[in-house]
Amino acid sequence: MLSVKNRGEITAVGIGTAGTRIVSLLSRKSLFVGRYVYVSCDEGDFSTVERADTVLIDSPVDQKLTPSMVRGLALGSCSRIADALAGSGVVFIVAGLGGATGSGLAPLVASMAQASGAITVGVAVMPFGFEKKLKFYAGVSLRRLRAASKGVIVIDNDTLMHSSPEESTLPNLCDSANRAAVKALGSLLSKASEGSTPVGLNKLLGTVLQDGYTLLGLSSNQGADKTEDALAGAVVSLGNLAKAKEASRAIVSLDGDSSLSAREVGMAVERLGSMIDNQNVDVEYGVDYRGTAQLQVSLLASGFGSTKYDEYDPLAQVLGDRVLDDEMDASLPAGLEALQSCD
Repeated sequence: MLSVKNRGEITAVGIGTAGTRIVSLLSRKSLFVGRYVYVSCDEGDFSTVERADTVLIDSPVDQKLTPSMVRGLALGSCSRIADALAGSGVVFIVAGLGGATGSGLAPLVASMAQASGAITVGVAVMPFGFEKKLKFYAGVSLRRLRAASKGVIVIDNDTLMHSSPEESTLPNLCDSANRAAVKALGSLLSKASEGSTPVGLNKLLGTVLQDGYTLLGLSSNQGADKTEDALAGAVVSLGNLAKAKEASRAIVSLDGDSSLSAREVGMAVERLGSMIDNQNVDVEYGVDYRGTAQLQVSLLASGFGSTKYDEYDPLAQVLGDRVLDDEMDASLPAGLEALQSCD
């Protein structure tokens, strides 16, 4: 079994507005993460975090930034980023992809973490389906992040959107999506506590550090058959991203119902294989009782070689495993420049 004992501190890095907000909220939970770092081009992103743990990328130009421009601006801050990562044994890089900051910096910081000797896991929050102008940069950055990391957890904003009221404004929608991501990641990264059975770092990394991508499916339910219904909903959300039966390993995390019985936990673990049409999937589980009537199932599954995000980056069909260089990235047509509403 994979073990990271005595390998150094566990660090979470939030990049850009979305990454900073998610990691800031995670820092308030009881997790096995020991250090939190924030990197952004917008000083306003640091309003709720410890300033000692921030790296501001200064932008002397008054124009809309592209990912390649952000990477160029970040070169002068590489030593500060390296210092912030020093001594880490495991680094989680959390960023919203599609905008200039998250798309530009997530692969760069991941490559620096890898070079330092840390086990590096990217956590990529993909844009909403209606944010069509963000998709190209998100697809390119996701491929780069995968190349620069040992593993990548992909979270789809459309999946997170289902936890928001239909009448939500765009800022409220982004905030609700971030909080849903925090709840799911928090259940996977939680420390042991009375009455809970955490997933644990070794099981989490054992699932994530596989070939291909790791996808996160989510669903909540509070009906009479809440466990089966929530699990089925999580499988459906996973199936919207890739062919669920291609999963080789999975974690079922059940969060939020103090009355959840051992039988229901066992049923969720046993039923997953039949629900995704793959009885050979290796399943781990975690349970976190929080005393609420609503049960959330977070389904983390790995081993996917292809996902719906492949179509976000049409150049991948031409480039194969090669990574788009900065010069080509900087010369993209103006029509493909990224919006930054949820970056």
